[in-house]
Amino acid sequence: MSRAEGIARVPRARPGESGQALVLMVGVILAAVAMVGLIVDGGNVLSQQRIVQSGSDATAEAGAVLLAQRLAGADMPTGGWDANIAAKLSQTAAANNMSIGAAYYTDICGIPLKADGTAAMTADFHEDLGVAMEVGNALNALPAAGATTPDCPNHIVGPVAGVLVLGEKVVPSFVARAINIASFTVTTRAAAVAGYLQGYCDASQGKYCALLPIAIPVNAMGCNGTSSPVDSGVPWSWNAILKVPLCSTAAGNVGWIDWDPVSGGAGDVVCSILYPDNPSIDLPSWQYVAQAGNSNGGGGTCSMTLEEAIRTHSGETVLVPQFDLVCAPNNNDGDPDSSQPPVITPPNYGCPVSVGTGGGQLLWYRMPSFAFFQLCGSGIPGCNGLQPAYIGGNNGHVCDTGNGATSCLVGRFVNILATGTVGSGVGSGTGNKALGVQLIK
Repeated sequence: MSRAEGIARVPRARPGESGQALVLMVGVILAAVAMVGLIVDGGNVLSQQRIVQSGSDATAEAGAVLLAQRLAGADMPTGGWDANIAAKLSQTAAANNMSIGAAYYTDICGIPLKADGTAAMTADFHEDLGVAMEVGNALNALPAAGATTPDCPNHIVGPVAGVLVLGEKVVPSFVARAINIASFTVTTRAAAVAGYLQGYCDASQGKYCALLPIAIPVNAMGCNGTSSPVDSGVPWSWNAILKVPLCSTAAGNVGWIDWDPVSGGAGDVVCSILYPDNPSIDLPSWQYVAQAGNSNGGGGTCSMTLEEAIRTHSGETVLVPQFDLVCAPNNNDGDPDSSQPPVITPPNYGCPVSVGTGGGQLLWYRMPSFAFFQLCGSGIPGCNGLQPAYIGGNNGHVCDTGNGATSCLVGRFVNILATGTVGSGVGSGTGNKALGVQLIK
């Protein structure tokens, strides 16, 4: 064997192979950064999406509130309706730490309107926002009032009755900055309309028909030294974080609702929180729904306490029924009358006995309205890390604001006492029809 044959040959790298390995390594690193960015930044974007959606909902409702005032026959405000609606939208969006990409006027069906009052739609009935009349337009005007009778299924528009808001927020990136992605833009849309209350849908008909099974008085309330509820006589503050106290079971207290009493108690309430099952409710009407159960226990077939169940809705804006009167008839007195005009006629409002008497369980509650209530949660401005519910009965350090409460809900009422399903009509400021605002999409 020759000397040359006894020496192992070491392969030499071909030209370009080391460069290819370097490119491959860079590609692997970038892929790893992209995957981490997807997890970290993607989670943040999803969280911000929920927050911005709540802000867009509140902003659309704020505009619809002013249109409800116009429908009721209120005098035109200084500067005109368009300028005031635009200012209200901007104010509400800023309060929710978001911006408005655009906002448009709609009819009661949520169909965008052109300046002449006709539908901003293509020939095949798709939205055409390019020709829709924006809120805060150069004419400082609302769409023309040529249309009168809307027909939603057939895309026949009515007069201006709502606001469509396209919300957005620029969310800075964290990990994705490494691959030159500095931010993400979150976009949402929400539409709210104003009209005459027509009643209310049930939970099977979608998210905005679902009621949280908690009855809250129309007036702010506190607890006295014996943990009984005390009516302040004034409505709740709006758009401010509140600790709604849960006092002992008594007339006038925040009450847990069992939609099919008399059995079930807290177990049924927990299930209704997790899986809404409320029936259709007309406004105003008497409802036989009070069934307190053991709010410190709960569970039942849904295996949670009331506190745990409510916390599954952290950060969400939920719809809650409100009550202003209670009725506790005896067996031979008959049920309260929810028909018009008894249900709105003082002093008993259709109750066969004097209103306001009886205990906190198995009562009839008169419900004149619903309220949008934003529950505290992560990222909600003003909540400062608070959870939406403290219902263990031993949370005085959180719930007692001078009212003696040891349990409470934490959140804020958003913009308006709302809503039955709203329908069209022509407002004159007269008559006894109730006006409301409905979030429709």
